[in-house]
Formats: sequence, structure tokens, C-alpha cells
Amino acid sequence: MDLIQNLDYLFNPRSVALIGASSTFGKWGFNILSLLISQDRGREIYAVNKKEPEILGRKTYRTITEVPSPVDLAVITVPYQDIPSAMEECVRKGVKSAIVISGGLAETGAEGAEVQRRMVHIARQGGLRFIGPNCMGHFDAHSDINTVIFLPPVNRGPVSLVSQSGNSGQAIMYMAGEAGLGISKYISSGNEADLQFEDYIAYLAQDDKTAIILAYIEGIRDGRRFLRLAREVTRRKPIVIMKAGRTEAGARAARSHTASLAGSDVVCDAAFKQAGIIRVDEITELIDVAMVLLGQPLPRGRRVGVLSGGGGAAVMSADALKRVGLEVPPLSPKTMEKLNGILSRRWSHGNPVDPGGDALNYECLWALIEDENIDITLAIGAAGMAGSWIRWYVVPPTIRTQIDEYMVGAIDQELKNIQKAKDMSVSHGKPVVMSNVCVPPLEKGAVYRKLEHEHMLPFLTPERAARAIAHLVEYSEYLGVAEGKR
Repeated sequence: MDLIQNLDYLFNPRSVALIGASSTFGKWGFNILSLLISQDRGREIYAVNKKEPEILGRKTYRTITEVPSPVDLAVITVPYQDIPSAMEECVRKGVKSAIVISGGLAETGAEGAEVQRRMVHIARQGGLRFIGPNCMGHFDAHSDINTVIFLPPVNRGPVSLVSQSGNSGQAIMYMAGEAGLGISKYISSGNEADLQFEDYIAYLAQDDKTAIILAYIEGIRDGRRFLRLAREVTRRKPIVIMKAGRTEAGARAARSHTASLAGSDVVCDAAFKQAGIIRVDEITELIDVAMVLLGQPLPRGRRVGVLSGGGGAAVMSADALKRVGLEVPPLSPKTMEKLNGILSRRWSHGNPVDPGGDALNYECLWALIEDENIDITLAIGAAGMAGSWIRWYVVPPTIRTQIDEYMVGAIDQELKNIQKAKDMSVSHGKPVVMSNVCVPPLEKGAVYRKLEHEHMLPFLTPERAARAIAHLVEYSEYLGVAEGKR
């Protein structure tokens, strides 16, 4: 049985058995079983427990071999010393795939490493492939399989995540949900005793429901295979990775966390660049980069035009863009003429465009998008600002109706402006990235939903926006889109 078929059983099983089912709320065997039962997709769910005849209204079986029907996926939550015997029973049953949630193996020392070695040997002999051990489960939004008990709500979408750390994976999934980023698959890979990071990349590369691959990793076991795969995959799908363990202290922590070999960071960085992998420094950047990859066209150059609602944000943005190697060029004479006709004489007369106290005007944004000297536009304080300042005002009840009427018109106009920004971005092949500084958080109304749908939610700081733009430019240059190479 090939790798792809094995992982198909993991992500779309017809039947699942939980070995180590428990009737005690809070235990892994209880929480995961309740999750599986709640996902009513017509698949069979079996509980395996040696002592209790029934759990959560389900008849239990003393061993998986007693289950009357074939089992595609086994979820194992027994203590680490019992895992080898559970694996042997899975092999006898002909189970296709497994997830080993249990920890206490190679990450803890020699005794655990020996148990892990035995379980791998048993699985390999029996043709059983598994995730883990020492992991927090997996998730597929399209088949509705979920073994991750702390998974926050997420939208269904085209982004898949592999994380060698369960807690970090949970944090990334939470941020994805907050940003409205749609998730296809999530794998908490744990110690990767059997299936390894590069196996998941190979699977996601051919998965038509995955357009972008995100990863948090602490080490790579088969570096040559991974880089060979990455060079093939990144031409079709972006791979965005946060690799921890940059420092010696971090590398030591990685070894004790997932029994991972962190490797030389300098060599890793160079290899990632050659393979077209987008490497980020923080888990927030994983989400930021995914958002611009989904929401923006690939730029043809590094030249950024900045439209800012205030001078301070303009200065911060220019600094942030230059620090990440982007350019803030002079505007064309034609654009200068347009802006002179839109803004008062107080405007900055240059790039960044600061209205000098006037209200932001979307006409300025259209002018920047059309400028032949500009490849990307960064708008600070433009999106989602319709009436936001009114929330800071105490107004007499007599004018509340007037303000409500104003807000309806302002929101309607902003929705039209956001759509025009999106349309112009696509037609000109120029990203339009938003950021808001020192303003109230966007209310989750019509404007927020529109920005979320278009993957244009404003970054909280210009620095985050600048880093995301820089990664988008680097990926564009790798593919040969930037500078007219393709």
C-alpha cells in the first residue's frame, strides 16, 4: 500500500476505533471519543476498553481484534508501555492507519526510546502507518474527522498546517480562526516516529483541497528528501515554515521536546531559500503570509506606495518597509498631479502619501495603484474606518438617528471601495495591503466580513504588513513573476 493511500485512511476513514476509551471526562480517551461520536458522517466509531462494558452509550470491546467490522483508523491513548501490544493488535486486525496520542517515549530518554523503537518495528512489519507518538491529533475540515480536543473553531478553506508542537499548532489554529483563514487539514505530528514531516508534504502536495502549506517544525530527519520535494512543490503551492531552534538553546529545547534533530540554522536558511520555501520568524507571520498569498496577486517588483492617515504611521511604514528590503520610490509626475487635485496643499507631496490632516480619500489609493513607479500599495488606516471614530464620541440622543443614517451610507460606500480596491489589484497585478494603527478594532459587521472574505483584513501594525509584503515579493521573485521574468 502506498503512502498516499495510507494517509487517505487517516484523513477520510470509514471507521475509527479509539483504543484507551475512557468514561472519565477530561481524559484523552473520553474527550476524543466524544469528539468522534459528535462528527456524524456515517462512519463507524468503536470504543476499546478492557474494563468497562459501555462508554458514552457505546458498547466497548476488550481489544480492537474483537471489533466486528474492518477498521481504517485507530486512535491510541493508552499509557506508553501498552502501546506495543496495542500496535500488535492493530496489525492483527488489519488496521490501515493510526494516531498515537500517548507521550512518554523517545522525548523522555532511553526507556521511552526503546518502547518507541518497538512500536515502529511492529507497525512497519504489519504495513501500518501512524502519526505521532506524543501528538495532539489531526483534523480534516472536508471529511469532518477531528481528533484534536482543544481545536478552536475554524472556517473550511485551502490552507493546511503541519506542526511538530501540539501547543504551537493550537495557537496557530486559533490565530487562523481569528483571521478568518480557511483550513483544510491539520496534523500534530509529534515525535514523527513513523510518518515524518516530509511524508505530510508529499501528501499535501497532491491534495487538491490544499493550496498553501504552513508548518511549525523543530527539525527535519530526511533533509535531502524534504528539499527535493520542496523544490517540486513550491513551484505549484507555497510552503511557509517557522523553524524553531535557531539558537543553541532553542536546538537543545527542540531535542528534548520532540526528539528532533534541529541541524545547522545557517545551512537550513540557505537551503530553504534555494527550495523556494518561505521562512518566517514568528507564528503570527505564518498567518500573515497565508493571508497575503490568498488575497493578493504576486507583485512584479519591490516598489511600495504608502497611503497613510497620519504622519507618524507614514514614517513607521517607510522605516518598516526599508528594513525588510523593500523600496519606497518617488511617485510619478502624473500621480503627483492627480494627488494635487485631490488633496489640500498640506499633503506630504511624496511617498508616503500623508494627507496632512485631511480625511483619507480612496481616490488617492486608486492613483497609487495606477502609478507606473509602484508595484504594491500599503494603505494605513483606510479599511474598516467608516465611522469608527464615532464610537469615541458621546453624542446627544437627538442626533443619534442622523448618525445612524450617516453610518448606513458610509458603510455601503466603503463596501464598494473595498470591492474596487480588490478589482483594481487584480486587473493591475498589484497587491493592495491594509493596516490600521491606533484605531478601534474593526467591528465584525458587513465591512469586516467583506475584508475577511477577500483576505484583506488590516494588519495590526505596519511592521507586520511590511514583513508579509516582503515574503510575497521574495516568493514572486523565486517564481520569476517579479521583474518580468515570467
